[in-house]
Amino acid sequence: MATMQVHEWMINYTRQTEWIDRRGLFLWLAFYAGGLGGGLYLVSLYFNSLWGMLFGWLIITGIKGSAHLIFLGKPLRAWRIVFRPHSSWLSRGIIFVLSFALFGAIQMALTRWAPGSTAEIVFKVLAGAAAFAVSIYTGFVLNSVKAVPFWNSMLLPILFILCGVLGGFGLSVVIALNGGDVNLAAAEAGTRWLLVINALLIGIYLWRAANRETTGKKSVLEQIQGNLAPFFWIGIVALGIIVPLGIALVSHLAGEVSASLILTGVTCEIIGGLTLRYCVLKAGAYKPLVARPR
Repeated sequence: MATMQVHEWMINYTRQTEWIDRRGLFLWLAFYAGGLGGGLYLVSLYFNSLWGMLFGWLIITGIKGSAHLIFLGKPLRAWRIVFRPHSSWLSRGIIFVLSFALFGAIQMALTRWAPGSTAEIVFKVLAGAAAFAVSIYTGFVLNSVKAVPFWNSMLLPILFILCGVLGGFGLSVVIALNGGDVNLAAAEAGTRWLLVINALLIGIYLWRAANRETTGKKSVLEQIQGNLAPFFWIGIVALGIIVPLGIALVSHLAGEVSASLILTGVTCEIIGGLTLRYCVLKAGAYKPLVARPR
């Protein structure tokens, strides 16, 4: 009987590179832009902020759409992926983006020229549902890759959308500071609560991944002790959580802080969101196909 040749990638912790290295960096950007734009749009619907809706729409259709096309390559043929929604979360994601682009454009036009109409309410529901789908589907894209245990958690879609909504509240604060149609106090309150919730959810997600099986544990250790540790501790923990939360608490207790300090906090939130997705993609590794030979 012929014996199977065993390669290193079959028995060792093997990091995935397709979705984060080289052109994969555009997918990382697309994933974050979708969450941020969708989160901002949902928050703006809550505040009925037309400026926020417009910026969220532009982030998704402009930044996310362009980055996704660059990652897929051959844009004249990439559109064919929309015909595979039954088997591909990427296909569903593109359909969500196209639906959001259409519904969002119609809804914003109605909000501007026919506020309070039945049609506006209907399209607010449709655009909001599409924005929610754009924000959350990237978590399902990763969750569907069963060969990467670190991604195989239903907490990931929840973490991604809450991170996007957090960024949406942060950008709403910026809009309010520039005289936009957003309640500043409410936006800051939403930011404070979501910073705490996201910090707890990140901890739970990592704890569950580390205790599920060996490859997932190695992915966690890669972030907190390995090559990704500077990104995790500085980008996610320090800049993404501690600094903006500290600024938000000072603003709440003092009643007022400088606009530049608040903008610093929002910038740190965005850096934290980008870094979170970078670490999740970078730490993803395939589990071995066969047991290590003795």
